[in-house]
Amino acid sequence: MLVQTVKTHGFRPSCAWYLNDDANIAYARKAPSGGRLSQPVLFVNGDFDQICSIIGNRQGDPMRAACPDLTVTSMPAGHWLPLERKAEHIEAIRTWLQSKNL
Repeated sequence: MLVQTVKTHGFRPSCAWYLNDDANIAYARKAPSGGRLSQPVLFVNGDFDQICSIIGNRQGDPMRAACPDLTVTSMPAGHWLPLERKAEHIEAIRTWLQSKNL
C-alpha cells in the first residue's frame, strides 16, 4: 500500500505540511487562546522514533506548554508506529479515550 502510494503520488504530498512553515506559523499566530488546546490530547511516542520522540529530550516542550491536559504514552515502535503496532496503537487510543470518559 505505501509503495504504491509513493509510486502514484511521490513522497512530497505526504510531507507537504512540514515544508509549509511560513503558512503554518502565520496560521498558528491567529489561533484562539494563543494556540493552547483546552481539550485532552494524547501523544503516542515511538520508543525507536528518531524523528519526533518527545521522551528524554526537550522536543515535546512546546506541546507540553500548549496542551495542559497532555497524556504521553510510549510503545516499542519507530516513526510509523500506527503501521508497526496497529493493534497496540488502537488499544492505546481506546484506553486513553476511556480514561478521559470521551
